[in-house]
Amino acid sequence: MKKRIRTHTNPLNIRQRLDQFSLEGVLGEFQSINLEIGFGRGRFMSSYAQKYTNELMVGVEVRKQMVEVFKANHHFQNCIPIWGAGFICLQDVIPDRSLDRVFIFHPDPWFKKRHHKRRVINLELIRLLRQKMAPQGVVFISTDVYELYDEIMSVLRHDDDKTYIQDNVFWKTDYRTHWSSFSIQDLRSSFFATFKFKEEN
Repeated sequence: MKKRIRTHTNPLNIRQRLDQFSLEGVLGEFQSINLEIGFGRGRFMSSYAQKYTNELMVGVEVRKQMVEVFKANHHFQNCIPIWGAGFICLQDVIPDRSLDRVFIFHPDPWFKKRHHKRRVINLELIRLLRQKMAPQGVVFISTDVYELYDEIMSVLRHDDDKTYIQDNVFWKTDYRTHWSSFSIQDLRSSFFATFKFKEEN
C-alpha cells in the first residue's frame, strides 16, 4: 500500500517571471485552452492531453523536479509544462478571456495556521481567474480535506459572480489524478467545486 507523502514547496518563494513563454503563436491551432495549476506527477494532464488532442493543455507546477520528470517522460504536441507559480503563470502566460477550463486538484492544504497564506486558492487568484476565463469557461476544484474545502467555498462566496454546476459529468469521466487514488485508498471523502463566472452586463 502506497503512503501519502506531500513534498512541500512554498509557492510564495517562486517569484521568477514567465514572460519567456508565449501562447500567441498557437492560440489558433487548438479548439480550446486549458490550465492545470499544480499538476504534480502529471497523471491528469497527460491523460487529458492524450484524450483531447485538439485542446491545448498548459500545466504549471512549483516543484521543479516534477516538471523535469514530466518533460522527460511525456512528449505531447498539445501540452506545455511550466515550472513556476500558478498566479504568475496566469499573469505572464495566459491571455485575458482565453481559458476554457482551469483545473486545481488537491492543492496543498498547508495544515498549520501560520502557513495558510501559502494556500493557492485565495480571493486574489479567483479574481485573476475571472479576468483570464473565456466566456462560459469552467473552473474545476477538488480536495479531500474538508477544512480546506470549507475555506475554498468561503473564498468563492465572497463575490456573487459565479454559477455553480452540479454533478458535472467531468468528475465521472475524465477526473484521474495521483492524489485522488490516495483518497480512495484512505477512504477519504472527496469534495468538488465546479463553476463558471457570470457574464458581465
